[in-house]
Amino acid sequence: MLPTLLLAASLGLPGGNLLLGRPAEGIGLTGAPAATDGLLAAEGAAAAQAADVGRAVRLADPSAYLVVDLGEVRTVGALLLQADAGDDYRVEGSTDGESWSGLVRIEAGDASGGLRTRRAPVVPSREVRFLLVHAEGGDGTYAVGELAAYVQPPPSWSEPATSSTSARTGPTEGDRLVVLRAFLAGAAALLLAAGLLLRRQGRPEAFARVRDRALLALGLLSAAAFFGFGRLHGGRLVHVWDSFHYVVGVKYFPELGYTGLYEAALAAERAAGLLPPGTTVPLRNLTTNAIETTSADDALARWPSRLGPRWEAFVTDVLWFRADSGAETFRRVLLDHGYNATPAWGVLGGFFARLASPATDGSVRALALLDPLLLLGAWLLVFRAFGFRAACVALVFWETNFPARFDWNGGSFLRMDWLAAAMSGVALLKMGRPRLAGAALGLSTLLRLFPGALLLGLGAAALFRLARERRLETIRTELRVAQGALLAATVVLPLSLLAAGGFTSVRWSAWSELAANSRKHLATPLTNNVGLGTTLTWRDATSGRALVFPDAVEPWKGWKETKSAALREARPLRLALSAAFLAACAWAFRSRPPWAAAAGGAGLVFVLADLTCYYASVLLLLALLHAEREEAGIVTSLLAAATGAVPFLLTWDDQRYALVGALVLGAFVLLLALLSREEEPGPSPTPRAVRRRAARAS
Repeated sequence: MLPTLLLAASLGLPGGNLLLGRPAEGIGLTGAPAATDGLLAAEGAAAAQAADVGRAVRLADPSAYLVVDLGEVRTVGALLLQADAGDDYRVEGSTDGESWSGLVRIEAGDASGGLRTRRAPVVPSREVRFLLVHAEGGDGTYAVGELAAYVQPPPSWSEPATSSTSARTGPTEGDRLVVLRAFLAGAAALLLAAGLLLRRQGRPEAFARVRDRALLALGLLSAAAFFGFGRLHGGRLVHVWDSFHYVVGVKYFPELGYTGLYEAALAAERAAGLLPPGTTVPLRNLTTNAIETTSADDALARWPSRLGPRWEAFVTDVLWFRADSGAETFRRVLLDHGYNATPAWGVLGGFFARLASPATDGSVRALALLDPLLLLGAWLLVFRAFGFRAACVALVFWETNFPARFDWNGGSFLRMDWLAAAMSGVALLKMGRPRLAGAALGLSTLLRLFPGALLLGLGAAALFRLARERRLETIRTELRVAQGALLAATVVLPLSLLAAGGFTSVRWSAWSELAANSRKHLATPLTNNVGLGTTLTWRDATSGRALVFPDAVEPWKGWKETKSAALREARPLRLALSAAFLAACAWAFRSRPPWAAAAGGAGLVFVLADLTCYYASVLLLLALLHAEREEAGIVTSLLAAATGAVPFLLTWDDQRYALVGALVLGAFVLLLALLSREEEPGPSPTPRAVRRRAARAS
């Protein structure tokens, strides 16, 4: 225990929040549990919106008050209060609940600032058992997002702030980036439309050099915009939240499996003395996917023995992520949905996670660089196979669409390896390397399962052609792709069982555990899901706005249950539509090259499954169909631009991503209609490498 406590001190971790999990009571309150659940509302969020999703307490008027009982008299030397910026607040303390004295007064700032977090020392420290918060006037939007108390100011705090800062006076930086990306996508659509018009007028070479340079510039600008012109995640590459799940999840998978990560992390916090005895906090139960109130003491009683000799190393890694994300943010991390990679992902993921032990600034940053390197290699292959025009069109879509923006999992640990493999597979098919292409597509499928839709699209077109011509020769390329995919599975599947056992034993149940974990997630709708089912079942009467219950431990539980029931009822219709889409793919790509059928399978992904929005990055493969039909590039660029308008049209995420799903499906239908026409496709630009070889041959 001593090494753990010394580590906590060396990392500058804040001491335990004395109020964490303590019951909050009072008069004139709505949503009181939010005050002490350790979860800050989004900084700057409107009070009403935060209260709607269970992240803030509303106080009816100045006579309302919030009281928290610490359970015994404790020394309080610092307070954290997240409250609406437009009001004055007073925090008072008492040892008996009858005589009160002021501890801290928070003055109003800009009323447009939303919920703001203020941290202040209590000088001198006071002995109290009860803490009380009430408003003293302002704009009347009385709300408290969080109240926390500490024995002394945590080392991570900067100079105390007693007024609202960085109030919202206009669009945020994130809003401006979304608008800029949508503008770039729209500009690409106009540029491509101009090129198509010139070609149809019989002037394909008109302004060709200018248009090529403009397209290249849009691709480069889109790349810069994707990374926020260096903004990344608050000025750094690493996505700490997401990296925690995949670094710690895969490294300790032999002990944690798919269900133990959050409870074991809670035990690590308790072991380090960062949570006081008796602490109970909201935690995602990764067996049921429900948020439950969980005892840190109970977690500590279970997990050290389960991790055995690796317990201290586990605590070390967890404390680094807690320190880097901050105590308040880490509470929210443990409400996410866990570690969900396939056992195949664990082959390289487990190797690198162990190689980079323990978690430090340098090691986690090194892991975050793997995705950019893999994607760079994949993009170079795409440029070589398709030439810079089609590649730039795909680059623009990938970097400007709203659902798959960098904020979600950019800067994490091997979260885009599946995409690099899928891109490489389609590029290798275009280059006439079917077995290598099959291996890449098979690997992508093993890494994330849903890329199997690319192989399904390829197979559907091949079966249609075989049924029509009744000659195996017509599907020789597809058979070679299948050989490559089977070879990848033959190599990777045994390695995945070994990796799941920590490279010391074979975990025969690894894939069945993944199947159970996947069924759990498929039965748990998310507000940022995109897909046919999500769009078919959206109703305003059953939206989040109507079904969120702020006083519940899990405010979205009612919405999830209603959505699950709607998805079950819609299953027959969805199956029929999925069959129709698959038949349409077979028809549209019956005479197209195999690479086009595989790329077209990207659209099937969101027909067959409802996936979290960031997997929409796979749709960049549809943009490569520009090499078959110029109109395809226009459609995908317009799709990216249209998704950029969605967050400004709708407020709630379930509404936003239902609309995004409708836009994706509509664009896919349009592409299938274009590609099903028997017209000869326009001439594809010849890649520069091919032109050089032809010039040397002449």
